[in-house]
Amino acid sequence: MNHVHARSAALIAVGLLTATATSAMATDASGTACRTDALTMAWAPGGSAQPDGKGTAGKQVDAPVTMKNTASALCTLHGYPEVVLKMGTETRGVVTETFRYRTEQKPAAVTLAPGDAARFTLTFISASDRDENTIDPGVAEITPPGNTTAVQLRWTWGAVAGQEAATHSGNVVSPVQR
Repeated sequence: MNHVHARSAALIAVGLLTATATSAMATDASGTACRTDALTMAWAPGGSAQPDGKGTAGKQVDAPVTMKNTASALCTLHGYPEVVLKMGTETRGVVTETFRYRTEQKPAAVTLAPGDAARFTLTFISASDRDENTIDPGVAEITPPGNTTAVQLRWTWGAVAGQEAATHSGNVVSPVQR
């Protein structure tokens, strides 16, 4: 019986350490995390995604996003943003597609001076809106690392293949990078 209690205590301790490490990922040594309301987000040039998904159905494409520090002080981002595509309305129902983390890319702290920008990349499987298991979202809801408030960017890249049930999702987000 004591063996079970010791194991439970060890699992709880590991859980507490994990929770502490996760929340600490959002800040630098001074503890100043970039807040959502002090960041301006926009689609960045350079990705392979095309407006309305023209010519990309069935292909994996990328869409980079910039996050600019609009505050008057340094702030730090560390980790992955949360990204959820949304289609529909609250009254008729909302369909979502949540991006998974691109775990082969390890996060590193990115400190932004006022006016500086960081970026991350959404990689997703473009689809035809006639394909089965697709979402044709109106917005991408993005929550910066270490925050609980999201920003919505108008989704301009057309339909996306639904990957939430996939073992190895083709819809992933990179960590924030310089």
